[in-house]
Amino acid sequence: MAFNNSGIPSGTVFALLATPVIVAKFGWEWAFYLFGGVGVLWYLFWQVKAAATPQQHAGISAAELTYIEANVVQGTQGQAHPPIREFLKHMPVWAIIVAHFCNNWSLYVLLSWLPTFVNKGLGVDFAAVGVVTMIPHVASFVFLNVAGNVTDRLTKSGMDLGKIRKLMQTIGFGGISIALMFVGEVESAAMAIGIMAVGNAFGAFVTGGFAINHMDIAPRSAGTLMGITNTAGTIPGIIGVYVSGRILEATGSWALVFQVAAGVTLFGLVFYLIFSSSKQIFD
Repeated sequence: MAFNNSGIPSGTVFALLATPVIVAKFGWEWAFYLFGGVGVLWYLFWQVKAAATPQQHAGISAAELTYIEANVVQGTQGQAHPPIREFLKHMPVWAIIVAHFCNNWSLYVLLSWLPTFVNKGLGVDFAAVGVVTMIPHVASFVFLNVAGNVTDRLTKSGMDLGKIRKLMQTIGFGGISIALMFVGEVESAAMAIGIMAVGNAFGAFVTGGFAINHMDIAPRSAGTLMGITNTAGTIPGIIGVYVSGRILEATGSWALVFQVAAGVTLFGLVFYLIFSSSKQIFD
């Protein structure tokens, strides 16, 4: 799961490096055309290679299939998934929803505003912004895999799963919150990027917290539950970016933009620590 999630920051790094080159050579429109084309190609690849079940996958080995069948959560064939309203009756579900929302608030704010902050707030030349701002995402890529390994080791050690989820969430949200509190106060680009790189490294540990918690409480319906929480997670892409822009317009304070994001993240941490659970609720 952590390795899969590490594809997100690696894609961001690629986009930050490629987009300025595309815009300079072909114009801004081609950034959208080319990335959209890549999406179409990936869709076609997915249609050819993906399968509904491991048993239907043409490329799976006998050993891998045996391992999956031995460890998969068993359920009644054709059993219906709970309706959305049933999920929303349970506070551990809301803990994941709120954590997903708060996690993506800081994610979208950084994706949308960090390049502008580095360029206009700290005076880094526009041509170098992509290279500079990719560093925190490289840290995310590396430490997502580290966090996944740490989580697996703690699980194999016999540590209570609920404690593992809350520990990973505390490291992740606590680390990124501290970074966001201070990054807007510095005047050096190197210091700002260093702070955010450390913050993103800690933030990656949520992969062992809320990001995998869906499979604890609803192993057979984790996809449905991910759809619910990820829907909430897209909302900050609308309001978080807008609110940040309004704050910047009204106050001229980059520090306040990032500190509001830190406050949202800390709220998500407290809510998750109070209401989350690793106990299975749904089949």
